[in-house]
Amino acid sequence: QRPMYEERRWGSYKVLDHTTLADGTKSLTKELCLNSGCSISYQRHRQRNEIWTFVDGKGRLLIDGEIREVGRGDVVSIRANQMHAIYAVTDLRIIEVQLGAELVEEDIERFDYEWK
Repeated sequence: QRPMYEERRWGSYKVLDHTTLADGTKSLTKELCLNSGCSISYQRHRQRNEIWTFVDGKGRLLIDGEIREVGRGDVVSIRANQMHAIYAVTDLRIIEVQLGAELVEEDIERFDYEWK
């Protein structure tokens, strides 16, 4: 059983929903709250896709080496094996939906990245 709330170096998250869909796909919905000036590590997942909906704040999104500005109302789909990270320019609130056969923390491969 996974934690329903956790504080991390970058902020906190809470699990809003965890469901198995009719076809066996698992869905996990989290609210992520990143503190201004913090970032989530550059990472990829082999077994899941993610959909990020930016609810509030401003950030810099890094996907496969390309950076773009994101903010309230933006929605991003991250496919399995895409490298991704987010840097919070201001406090940032994101709804993250994970979809896949297995939604486990061990499915995170982290890489070094230096935000400039």
